[in-house]
Amino acid sequence: MLKPTIRSGVIALVAFLLAACSGGSRVDLEVKARVDGQPAAEAQVAVDGRPLGVTDSQGVFNKVLHRKAGTEVEVVVTKDLAGHRLEPWKTAFVVRLPRNLTEAKYTFDADLRATRLLTLAATDNGAPVADATVKVNDKEVGKTDARGELVYEYKSVPKAGLTVTVSKTGYATWHKMAEIEPGRRLEAALSRRTLVNVTALTEQYGLASGVAGVAVTIDDRSVGQTDERGVFTFSHDGVPGKKVRLALSAPGYVPAEWKTVVTLEGQVGIYRYFAPTTPRQIRVGVHRVSGNTLGADLRDVAAQTETAISEQLFKYPVFLEVPRAELEAEVKRAKLGIDRITTKGWQDTPLRKTVDMIVVGSVAKDDKGLVIETKLYTANGRLVLSQVTRARDTGGIAGAAREMAANVMERFPFEGTVVAVEGGSYRVNIGKPYRISRGTELILTAATRGEAGKTTGYRETGRLKVKRSEDAGALAEAEDVKKGEGVKVGDRVVRRVYREGEEERGRSHVRLSAKGGLAPDVAPLPRVNVYLNNEWVGSTGNDGKAEVPLRLGKSYALLLYRHGYQAVNEKIKVEKNGDRREFVLAVNNASFRVDSDPSSAAVFVDGDQLGKTPILEGKPVGLGFHTVKLAVGEDYRDWEEVVEFDKKVEDRTGDRKIALHKDYLKLGERAAQKGDINGAIQAYGSTDPKHPDYSEAHHRLAQLYLDEKNDYDAAIREFESVLSLPQNQQLTSKRFAVAFTNLGHAYYEKGNTLIEKDREAAARLFAKAIQNLQTAKQNTRFFPSAHYDAALHNTYFYLALSYHKLYLVTRKDTIAHNANLAWREYFDFFPKSLEGDPAFVQSREAAQKYWAQIKDQS
Repeated sequence: MLKPTIRSGVIALVAFLLAACSGGSRVDLEVKARVDGQPAAEAQVAVDGRPLGVTDSQGVFNKVLHRKAGTEVEVVVTKDLAGHRLEPWKTAFVVRLPRNLTEAKYTFDADLRATRLLTLAATDNGAPVADATVKVNDKEVGKTDARGELVYEYKSVPKAGLTVTVSKTGYATWHKMAEIEPGRRLEAALSRRTLVNVTALTEQYGLASGVAGVAVTIDDRSVGQTDERGVFTFSHDGVPGKKVRLALSAPGYVPAEWKTVVTLEGQVGIYRYFAPTTPRQIRVGVHRVSGNTLGADLRDVAAQTETAISEQLFKYPVFLEVPRAELEAEVKRAKLGIDRITTKGWQDTPLRKTVDMIVVGSVAKDDKGLVIETKLYTANGRLVLSQVTRARDTGGIAGAAREMAANVMERFPFEGTVVAVEGGSYRVNIGKPYRISRGTELILTAATRGEAGKTTGYRETGRLKVKRSEDAGALAEAEDVKKGEGVKVGDRVVRRVYREGEEERGRSHVRLSAKGGLAPDVAPLPRVNVYLNNEWVGSTGNDGKAEVPLRLGKSYALLLYRHGYQAVNEKIKVEKNGDRREFVLAVNNASFRVDSDPSSAAVFVDGDQLGKTPILEGKPVGLGFHTVKLAVGEDYRDWEEVVEFDKKVEDRTGDRKIALHKDYLKLGERAAQKGDINGAIQAYGSTDPKHPDYSEAHHRLAQLYLDEKNDYDAAIREFESVLSLPQNQQLTSKRFAVAFTNLGHAYYEKGNTLIEKDREAAARLFAKAIQNLQTAKQNTRFFPSAHYDAALHNTYFYLALSYHKLYLVTRKDTIAHNANLAWREYFDFFPKSLEGDPAFVQSREAAQKYWAQIKDQS
């Protein structure tokens, strides 16, 4: 006989099975809803698209359902929560045929993912401000809509809260640092701001550069001075439309004072050009002299020629030599090939800070000896002078270089400025050192100004003739001034180089066409220099053509020369104006063989892909210097060098194969982005001094020790290892000028930890900080442009702070005085772009307190 309990269980099971066979199985559904780990009450639960109810106060929902075995059931949990957006939670399960009652129960934990919402509203006197940029913790998150609103979504709030910044051109930046609650509405009441951007420029040979130290006053009140870039930004908060008097003072320039009236509304840009009363030396670098005769080893000849050109050219004080090592390092860092230098120039690269003009040379050998060509390029890639000289053999190179330098002085289009009017004559700032003498003609030009006073070009307005020349300048009188024009202080003058027979030659010409290659595959050849009787008369254009002025009926020795091609030497006589002559320059090709470790690297020459390594049969490459790049991808850095092709075969296989280095910079960046600081430290520290990225990697390594690890000893060690390299210590590689700022910062932080423990050691460390920061301060013009303002701020901030703490340790009056001056400079040179930036607001507020303390002591 069955026991009662067993009997009741059997009865219930039978009833359950009968239900399963008829209306469906019993399903006991339990849902536990959570938000951020807490019970979610009033969460809506739907099954198969049908709402069934809500969770209780503990976030629990229970319901008995009936479904046939094998049926799929979908459960969806949703919830409305003010200030949040909760993603619906979904799941699905298949009803099983139960063997007992417990198998009929289905329990689920529904974790609702929450996104918190913050509404920010930008207004101007109650009116919405659209298109305002919103940043949260220095990261841009979007722009306000037509209603002036932006809804910011976030998962969690940092312990320090959120820093919200709202900015728009024409308004002062609004920022707020606060702990916020989801659903909160922040009102950003923007106030009108006018930004006046003053740019003081000087121009030389077609290239503009900034003038630092120009004093700026508004309504007779000093507001600051231009920085190393010639830029000063002044902000005015208040009702727009006010008119003010703006004045610029630039001692040593023309004009020394300049004034204008500015309407303070929106964003105002002022460009003003100043000419130096004393022209600065032209910074010139001799970049490359290379061989141009296939099968002839001219490497030693080219090196001797390069040395001779430098020795002779820089005897003239108007030119300032840029050391070859410095020039080559900067060219390499900017990844500039010869083709780029001689076409587009380098004005938009960091090389612009180093050199104004570059000399490129070529040496060829023929049956008469050596042909030496030298070309001078400005930073915009313009060829201003080219010339060719000859030497019978290597013994004549020095004489040829001397002749070349003398010809440069005689033919170079030196530029100057009208700096004063003296009676009926005009004072110009170039004289005897520029080969200006009595009777020299000067072409007079006036600037054409565009919007906001920016120079868009120059127009010829007449000519001046020198009547007296001195070392410091010359006095000239108007020779021929065009109708409607005049001579004004600040006008530019260019020395006119007169050539024999110029007027007659100007009335007649021959049309030359140059093609290059190997027949029958020839094509128009641009940039072929044309010489008549060894005098440069121009170059072919992109179509390979040039109109060359000459005297009809006269015999000339014609030389067509372009590096990488065989020169053309012919005697020509033209009887008919506009006569056409066509020439073909045979290409001088080397065979390039190359292999790499690892192999399968893509090989590029001047941007054109030749194939993948190994290339053992050789590919044709023209003689001369070319930018060669190998790229294999993955975790390897590209190999890129300027290679001279000066022999029949350039072999980079076998023992000379190219080894590709691991890209530790990329590996370190990848680790840092993941928050793996130790991994980044390991990657950067893996570079040895022979690795091409050693300086950059260890600079980043030092920065991690300083900012992330607070390991000041390690930071100092790594910064000093970078600066111990001669090219960085001597600022040959100028991008590491900012390393002196960072090293000074590290010394300051280390000293600050010892104030209470060892005051003498702290004093020594503060002194070292000052020494390095002073070096950085003297070289701020070399700071990287992408982080210029932040680097400038840190230099002045930690310099003042180091003086301040050194005074607190030593109590010396002289140091208090220096600290006072340092704090003054900090505020004088505080970058306008950082005003209102939360990352620098605290530094500025602290600086105000420190300065107030030290003022009483100095």
